[in-house]
Amino acid sequence: ALVTGAAGGIGLASARAFVAAGMRVVLVDRAGDALDAARQSIGGAVVRVVDVSDRAAMSELARSVVADHGPVSLLMNNAGVGSGGDVFTDPAGWDEVIGVNLLGVLNGVQNFVPGMLDHGGPAMVINTGSKQGITQPPGNTAYNVSKAGVKALTEGLAHSLRERVGTRVTAHLLIPGFTFTGMTRSGIVDRP
Repeated sequence: ALVTGAAGGIGLASARAFVAAGMRVVLVDRAGDALDAARQSIGGAVVRVVDVSDRAAMSELARSVVADHGPVSLLMNNAGVGSGGDVFTDPAGWDEVIGVNLLGVLNGVQNFVPGMLDHGGPAMVINTGSKQGITQPPGNTAYNVSKAGVKALTEGLAHSLRERVGTRVTAHLLIPGFTFTGMTRSGIVDRP
């Protein structure tokens, strides 16, 4: 299993569950104390420092993970950032939110799913969305747009996978609802 955004919150909890289920797990996140703590809290997990919005870095990650550990059977695109603001907010905030939340998912899919299709075994993609990508509450339009994009991307991926390989490789959109994580604790996701 490979989990992005694995240094805390939903990603870390999921990685722990995957390890408990007997899976080998690769934790992916930006560098920092939280990732170091995650590494220490999950014995045997492999840690990779990668910015998911960097297409070349994600390509290299896929190459190295497959070379070092074999094909990925479970990809959880969970990395996310919350601040971005409304339509009049500085474009740099939009770039980061769209880059991590939406393009990070696309980079994960485009770099790992072809190998999942090729290895012949069952596999699964889980993309973490948000209720805000569906309900669109006012305030943080950048975040809403990014998560609406993840929903559309996942639905399109699920359809394409079914056409190619039936149900051997599947795609799922995780909508956790409001979950108290480091992102929400810091107050960067607007709540209605």
